[in-house]
Amino acid sequence: MENKKTEGFTPPDGGYGWIIVLSTTLLNISVLPLVQCFGIIFEKEFKALGVTAAETSFMLHLHSAIYCSLGLIGSPLLKKYDFRRVALFGTCLMSVGILMSSFARSYGILICTFSILVGIGQGIMLPATYIATNTYFKKRLTLAVSFSVTGAGISNIFMPQVCYKLAKHLESAQSTVQILAAISLVGIVCCFFLKPIKKTEIKSDAEKCDNKSPKEELELLSPEEKVYKETTRPVANETGIFRKIYQLFNLELLKERAYVVTIIGMSISFATELNIIVMMSFILPELAGFDLQNVALAMSIQAIADIIGRLLIPLVGHYSSISPKIMYTSSLTISTVGRTVMANFHSSRSAIFFCATLIGLAKGIKAVYQSVIIPKLVPLEKLPAANGLNMLLTGVTTLALGPIIGAIHDSTKTYVYTLHAASVLSMSCVVLWIVDYFIYGRKENVTS
Repeated sequence: MENKKTEGFTPPDGGYGWIIVLSTTLLNISVLPLVQCFGIIFEKEFKALGVTAAETSFMLHLHSAIYCSLGLIGSPLLKKYDFRRVALFGTCLMSVGILMSSFARSYGILICTFSILVGIGQGIMLPATYIATNTYFKKRLTLAVSFSVTGAGISNIFMPQVCYKLAKHLESAQSTVQILAAISLVGIVCCFFLKPIKKTEIKSDAEKCDNKSPKEELELLSPEEKVYKETTRPVANETGIFRKIYQLFNLELLKERAYVVTIIGMSISFATELNIIVMMSFILPELAGFDLQNVALAMSIQAIADIIGRLLIPLVGHYSSISPKIMYTSSLTISTVGRTVMANFHSSRSAIFFCATLIGLAKGIKAVYQSVIIPKLVPLEKLPAANGLNMLLTGVTTLALGPIIGAIHDSTKTYVYTLHAASVLSMSCVVLWIVDYFIYGRKENVTS
């Protein structure tokens, strides 16, 4: 069933929307633990297989690049099908990918099952849940996203401990992943609660004031009439393949400077921040000499700070009317401080836990505001395409930067320079947005 675009549609900002928030929260909790705890589960297996840091980084970033890039495909899917069907399809692919990963016995097979299959499913599922929340909320969008990502972040507190206990007692990464595959089935149930809104066509003021009957309008516009012949000019039939692609993916968005500058900054910062987060369970054992128990503890501390960043900070930002871009760039600054301290004081256990707190806090703030910035720039009917283009650029950037950051470690034999390189790239987003504001933003504010 094709979704209808309605100019006059007003999101309910509540009601069944809170069921949507709860469903998307449980959906993310059920399908994402393998991604979140990948290092804890496969750390021993990768050492036995002799997998290098660059190879590990490539696998994780290939997964991220695939699910980000598929956001562009999600745009036409969401135009043709409602977000419930799209989310269900993506979740099923993720569950199958997680189950197949439990039977993987080599690096190459894990690339196919985890990086590719789980990545494809996640790339289809995430835009659907994103559009579901944006469909039901407008004024309370920041709060709804905050509650959703906070709920999903709760799993980051206990899942590292659960995965550590499972890996320790089962003594097999494969058995641990099979349990996670069973948990992922909860996500399929959650998809059925993502009820699409049936939008009604709303007449414009001009249509309401028009007293002409349909018959009179047809007679006036008839090709046989003299008025039609004298005032109407045939329009060229622009149905070429490139024109169709242009319209299908709403590529006219690329003409908007503010939108383009925004997604360039977000893609670079996302790829950089993601690299450190997904590699943390590999960084801490080498850089700080942590065992798996301390790694799990550090990740749980990071998750607690993550929840504070997702729930409390957005509440302050919402009631203080602080711009989402300012909150996002503040999070990048906080994580940069955390990585800098970690690189210089990695021999101190308490310093590592302090850095995990800062990085977690920044991660939570980013998780909320990276979902709010783009809806502030584009109308709802163009949001799937705008989000898809952003995810495509993010995927390409992730695939390009991820292995480079991993290669820095392999060439220097330390994660210190990797952390510094990530900070430089992350702060480039802040610099880009500040320059854009002083060159164009201030003039636009004065004009408006």
